[in-house]
Amino acid sequence: MVQAESNTGSWLGKERRLFIKIRPPFWKSNAAYLLYLLLTAAAIFMATRLYRKNLERKNLRKLQLFEHEKEKEIYQAKIEFFTHIAHEIQTPLTLISGPIEWLIRQFGSHPDINKSLSIAEKNTRRLVALTSQLLDFRKTEASQFSLNFVKTDITALVADITEGFKEQAAGNHISMELLAPATPFMAFVDREAFIKICSNMVSNAIKYAGARALVQIEPLAEKDEYFTIYFNNDGKGIPAEYRQRVFDPFVRVGGNNKPGTGIGLSLARSLTELHNGTLQLVSGEPDQVSFELRLPIHQEIEFQLGSWKKIK
Repeated sequence: MVQAESNTGSWLGKERRLFIKIRPPFWKSNAAYLLYLLLTAAAIFMATRLYRKNLERKNLRKLQLFEHEKEKEIYQAKIEFFTHIAHEIQTPLTLISGPIEWLIRQFGSHPDINKSLSIAEKNTRRLVALTSQLLDFRKTEASQFSLNFVKTDITALVADITEGFKEQAAGNHISMELLAPATPFMAFVDREAFIKICSNMVSNAIKYAGARALVQIEPLAEKDEYFTIYFNNDGKGIPAEYRQRVFDPFVRVGGNNKPGTGIGLSLARSLTELHNGTLQLVSGEPDQVSFELRLPIHQEIEFQLGSWKKIK
């Protein structure tokens, strides 16, 4: 409010007024309070959403664990069932194979009889091998498969194994070939377990080959601590969705009608791991299916000529 004195000293002049309105700062304005309200609502919404997502994750994890446990139970039940069946039929199969061999010796000179008996003998041996394989797999699962690492001529042993499959390969019109280094080498392996590993891999290569199966032993350098064997075939290949699962028990690659139980590769990998080695699929492309077996030359405890020594 302002009032001025006139030239004559009078204060009767009109009073002047100036109205000034002081606005609140932004953080106290209505827009700010509206923004605060929106931010609070958004925070409550996000917190609720995160809580619900976290709760869903926990429930999903519990469900996955539950399903995993159920799968384990089903898997163990399947293993127990097949193991009991294998135990039950192994003895009768052994008793059947004996008379068949006797009949072949007695009547082998008759072509028709010999052909029928040979088919029976072949399938009986296959069933015996399958039951033995399943029992071996059960032993590896239960950690009851003990190994004795003995110095072995790897080149000669793989050659013997491959030679044993040439008749089967020829029957399937498959060319079976072994590529081995000119210089043989020795390594410490459990002979029976190593034969099972290689037999499964060679059998797998022949089963799924198109026209050719190849076993290749890599030459050793002087300082090598591991030796490597490749099992190759020119089959249709392994679909991408199966390449990480081919070593899982009872998994069969979709789209093929080949006979089998689905435990051969799993047993081979289990025995490989007991050797402190690795077995992996290195190529699943059509015409280029390749498995790599890599085993150490020496083991922690080795046996040789009736004695043993501890390396580490």
